[in-house]
Amino acid sequence: MNSLVKHNDKDERLINDGKKIIENNDFLKDLSNLMECDEFQIFYRKHMTNWIDIKCSTIYMRLYSEFKSKYQKISNVELDKHVVVFLLRKIMTDKELRPFSIKMIDKMQDKKWNTQLFWSEFENYMLENQKQLVITDKE
Repeated sequence: MNSLVKHNDKDERLINDGKKIIENNDFLKDLSNLMECDEFQIFYRKHMTNWIDIKCSTIYMRLYSEFKSKYQKISNVELDKHVVVFLLRKIMTDKELRPFSIKMIDKMQDKKWNTQLFWSEFENYMLENQKQLVITDKE
């Protein structure tokens, strides 16, 4: 990157311009906060090294978020992260459910994300294929 040169740390103009941008742009504000988080940096370097990893990570993130949100909505209680992890693993290790879930996420990415549609199709798939996401002691 020959066009990126070291700037003078005392160049307040660049810093002030950046601050103004962050004040007026929620996406860049959130992105900069996330990218400055040590825990996220570790995750990013380990699990987001190429486009396939990035897509896979975002699929997991979306499913994680959907399970937490749906459970909160139907039970008024926050779903424990360990249960979410269990459900994610269950979905992603099922040879039929994994491709279906990925296909659904891809489909939803083409449009504005519609949680209701996602859950409707997910539940229909589970019923049609007689699948259940249940916790048993035979895992």
